Order: sequence, then C-alpha cells, then structure tokens
Amino acid sequence: MIEAIAAMSAALSDLASLASAVTAPSSASLTPDPTAIDGASAPSFMQTLQSALNSVDSTVATANTNATAFSAGDKSIPLSDVMVSLEQANLAMQMASGVRDKVVSAYTNVMNMQV
Repeated sequence: MIEAIAAMSAALSDLASLASAVTAPSSASLTPDPTAIDGASAPSFMQTLQSALNSVDSTVATANTNATAFSAGDKSIPLSDVMVSLEQANLAMQMASGVRDKVVSAYTNVMNMQV
C-alpha cells in the first residue's frame, strides 16, 4: 500500500513539473487583430447590430409612409410600390426576428454550459 502511495506521489510530482514547463501561447498569436486588417478598424458587434436595426426601422418607416400616403388618396404613389415596400418591411421584420431568436438561443446555450 505504501509503495502505491509513493508511486502516485512520484507520478504527481512528474506531472506537476511537466505542467510548469509548458507555456501556453499568447492570445495575440491565436487571434489576429481586426484593426490591423487594411489599417481600418472593424465595427464592433454593437455598431453592426445598431446599423441593422436602423436599416429595418427605416424600411418599416418607408413602407408605413407609402401606405399612409396611398390610403390618403395620393395618386403619385402606385399600388405596386406600396405593396413592394410593405413586403420589404415584412421580410426585414422576419429577418430581424430570426436573428433575435438565434441570439437568444445562443445566449441560452452559453448560460446552460457547465463550467
């Protein structure tokens, strides 16, 4: 029994010495700097998300303006333009909803990970 403890202790000290000898690569060498590409800084996730939401908002606002003007009797706006703008707004909202669902799903997965 004592021999087994001595062998385990020796193996443990060998593993500890190996672990202290190994150095992890720096995180800078694993991921490239996004600001170094072409000298321009990459937009952050928040900026990209804000830009996409502003685009969806402007699409919905344009469709609403066209539909309101057409329903008020404005003859300069054809029905086809109103329908196209409403469909674009619908597709933009569906895309935003899909992105939201994916982000919530990813967040849920990360939160449910066991550390």
